[in-house]
Amino acid sequence: MNARDAVRKALLASTGTATPEWRECFSTDGSDEPTGIAPVCTDEDHEPDDGSVYNCCPEPVIECGSHSTAAYVVELLNADRGAA
Repeated sequence: MNARDAVRKALLASTGTATPEWRECFSTDGSDEPTGIAPVCTDEDHEPDDGSVYNCCPEPVIECGSHSTAAYVVELLNADRGAA
């Protein structure tokens, strides 16, 4: 099994889809901008523009260290969804 297949299998188990849509999120307390990434939350009470992470949000939440890195990784992952 290659790395992409292993990740898709893990994401399927945790999010219900092997290729979730990703978003920037606040993965650390006190940051002015989102510095992490997480799968988009599908809970109807979670506003799409809210970068917070709540109990309703699927895992994983990944800290990227900076807003620009998080934005870049989200763009890459979402672009990769079409290549699955």
